[in-house]
Amino acid sequence: MQGQYILAGAAEQTGGASLVQPVMMILLIGVVFWLLILRPQKKMREREAQTQQRLQPGVEVLTKAGFYGTVVDVRDNDVELEISPGTRIRLLKAGVGEVITPVDPIDDTPVEDRPDFGNDNKDDGPK
Repeated sequence: MQGQYILAGAAEQTGGASLVQPVMMILLIGVVFWLLILRPQKKMREREAQTQQRLQPGVEVLTKAGFYGTVVDVRDNDVELEISPGTRIRLLKAGVGEVITPVDPIDDTPVEDRPDFGNDNKDDGPK
């Protein structure tokens, strides 16, 4: 019985400090929740809104379903895409995954005619 009195006495002495620890844990969980879930979702929504604002006729896009297409018409909540010559689909703006920015034009110069071809200046071995 003496052991029970010692434990009860120790619990009474730390009564004020026992309230601080749970409050700190709840605050820590809230901060982690905000950093790992809420903040990234907000940034993703902002990027999607910017992407939807950049939509205009002639822009090439990639839909969330994986279709590449060119924007033909932009309306309030949807866009019309041409996914192949003569094939058009109507899609919600939220279904557009990203706007494709054109990369460097394709270089049709044959490899042999390019300036960097054959400029290795290495010895090919014994002749």
